[in-house]
Amino acid sequence: MQRLTFLSHFVICLAVAAAAFFATINGVPQKIWAEDMSMMTSLIAVLFVGAALYLGLQAWRLGDRSPHPAPSADFGHLAERLCVMAGFVGTAIGLSLQAKALAGGSTSFVALATSLFTTATGGVSAALIAVMTFNLEAGIRRVDRPAPVSAPAPARAPSPAPAVLPQATPAE
Repeated sequence: MQRLTFLSHFVICLAVAAAAFFATINGVPQKIWAEDMSMMTSLIAVLFVGAALYLGLQAWRLGDRSPHPAPSADFGHLAERLCVMAGFVGTAIGLSLQAKALAGGSTSFVALATSLFTTATGGVSAALIAVMTFNLEAGIRRVDRPAPVSAPAPARAPSPAPAVLPQATPAE
């Protein structure tokens, strides 16, 4: 199948879209973006969507026999690391906001939500990008694998004709 890697990527994206749909119905993204004071979850979301689109384009190009450079999964590895790093930056910002609030005498833990949400968003995005990158790498290996060379079947000697047995005549 020529576009097997893209089909796999498309199925992964459909699963992500279904999960995002049910999360939106339950108010998860709205809660995250309302509570995140660092706005790092927005950056992670943009990075995730951009990486998914780029990896999808690379998966589509695997089926082409065009003069473009060969598809590469390098950006997937970079995007995966950047999601985790952006999550850590958001965590640091959230913890510093929480420390500032506690030092000011506040008993609220609203700023702690920033650190937890950015860590979770960065980790989940990195995991999903890792799956998409693995899919692309598997497709690249499949395309680069040389076709198996099959040896011609050895010629067989014709089989001898079956012996004809004499018919028994009924005794009278």
